[in-house]
Amino acid sequence: MDELSRNDQTTNRVKGVLEAVEIVLLSGLTGQEDNLDGTKGTPPSNTVPNNCNSDYFKPLRWGVDSLYLSYPGQLSEVVDKELRSLKTLAQERKDLAAKAQYSLDGHIFEVKDKSSGLFPFTIEDNSFQIRLSASHAKALPMAYVKVSSHYLAYKTPPDAESHLRSLLYPLGEISPPNVSRIDLFVDFASNEDMESWTRSAWVTKASGLSQFVEHQTFTGWSIGAGGVVMARLYNKRIEIQKSNKLYLEPLWREAGWDGESNVWRLEFQLKSELLKQLGFTSLPGIEGNLNGIWRYLMTDWLKLTIPSQTDKTRSRWPVHPLWNLLAATDWKTQGGPLLRTYSPSRVPSEESVARRALTSLASIGALRGLSNFDDAVDALEDAMYKCLDGQAFDLGITHNALFQEKVEILQRKYNTRLNPPLPEVEDKTFAKEYRRQTQGY
Repeated sequence: MDELSRNDQTTNRVKGVLEAVEIVLLSGLTGQEDNLDGTKGTPPSNTVPNNCNSDYFKPLRWGVDSLYLSYPGQLSEVVDKELRSLKTLAQERKDLAAKAQYSLDGHIFEVKDKSSGLFPFTIEDNSFQIRLSASHAKALPMAYVKVSSHYLAYKTPPDAESHLRSLLYPLGEISPPNVSRIDLFVDFASNEDMESWTRSAWVTKASGLSQFVEHQTFTGWSIGAGGVVMARLYNKRIEIQKSNKLYLEPLWREAGWDGESNVWRLEFQLKSELLKQLGFTSLPGIEGNLNGIWRYLMTDWLKLTIPSQTDKTRSRWPVHPLWNLLAATDWKTQGGPLLRTYSPSRVPSEESVARRALTSLASIGALRGLSNFDDAVDALEDAMYKCLDGQAFDLGITHNALFQEKVEILQRKYNTRLNPPLPEVEDKTFAKEYRRQTQGY
């Protein structure tokens, strides 16, 4: 099908929803609010009226998906020494690396054996990835933190930052943070064919534009990759199967998702360079101007249009009705439900562990010709014991001591429990002494 025919089909299809879009937009024209430049503008509407075609567009959630914060300040010398010792520990044998943990107010952080950039220390759990500068560093911020999207599905950005600040206070002197990056998103259900338009329908200041397909299924668009702003419109249901962010599905259902329709996400990634250009570097400043920022992104930086065959001036092309609906998101309202429970640990589900164990059980059954479940359990237990005993013999420790080490390694990785500390001994002899005290030789 040539591009002219595709554009004609797009034009005919969208006429059927234009009236519903007008209803949505008009429902929001009830007051005035400040634009980025201080002028007055019409506020958007965040909900679709009952008489709008909800099969075409149903907003589910909107908010901040990723947040990167930079805290000016200085790490204390005491914490620097502690983290340096734990990082060294993490670089030793696995049995000692399991002790490389750092506890802060209910968070049991894994101390990484490596860090990145100019920050020598990295600690991480399911809520935060915290990179810390050395105590003698003067030009660097004390902490550079990524707040996880999972935690932001549980807490609003201001509440998440407040909790994060309480964790950082004991580590040194800090000042209010600057926002280094923030990702804004809208999740929505729609029966619109997201592949129905051509690349020319995107009118943008960005230079790069890509579309993606997986296993013959169209998965989305990416605009401006690598720039100070990047936009993505993609199938979120497909993505969460890979990222394991299945906690989003109950939130979508709570917002009215039918459990069957495709859920799409429009997401903008804003880096510090753009935020500075817009005049916002603090989290309160950004939070108070999200409607203006969203308006800039949806009108000045990027638009989805219906290409005209008679008008070559792209800025005059009519805006696609789906884009009008997305632009009507009201960032001054609550962006849908939040998780009621949350854990900072990174544990896999018991179901996923059971699935892996069941695969091992079926494998031993196939190897030994055992179709009875209980017989296969006995055979797998025997094989695991022999394997554990052989590894322990090679290391010169008991099989129970080795199994404890394996558990502690995962407790560090999962952030579930604080492992017993090493005995207080000199650095040069702590490994040997630890072995002597814990394994008895």
